[in-house]
Amino acid sequence: MEHRKDKRFAEQNNVLIKTTSEVREAAGNGAVNAYTRDISLSGARICSQQDFPVGSVIRIVIELERTHQSLKVDGEVKWSRRTEDGELFEVGVEFLHSISQTLLSLIKHLYSERDSIPASVS
Repeated sequence: MEHRKDKRFAEQNNVLIKTTSEVREAAGNGAVNAYTRDISLSGARICSQQDFPVGSVIRIVIELERTHQSLKVDGEVKWSRRTEDGELFEVGVEFLHSISQTLLSLIKHLYSERDSIPASVS
């Protein structure tokens, strides 16, 4: 049984992955379109046509569908595997929250309307 520190929400959001300079050679140049399979306060499972090396840091832009926010965060690739059909890669990413606003945006998106969590934090 897996123990996660944060609750995961199954939802699909469009993602743009921008590779850092050290990952570019392994993953190719430029940005990669992808989508989330699930997301939590601490990370996401992302599906992509591109594989990313475990341990690499990637810049992620997630378009949060429900709240119409654009979330920009760096993340460390914790694991990667092919999907069952072999067409895509699933990549487990742990968010590296450098700005409290990123965390606040995620809290609002994941909890505000579902669990009656206040939309502002003082």
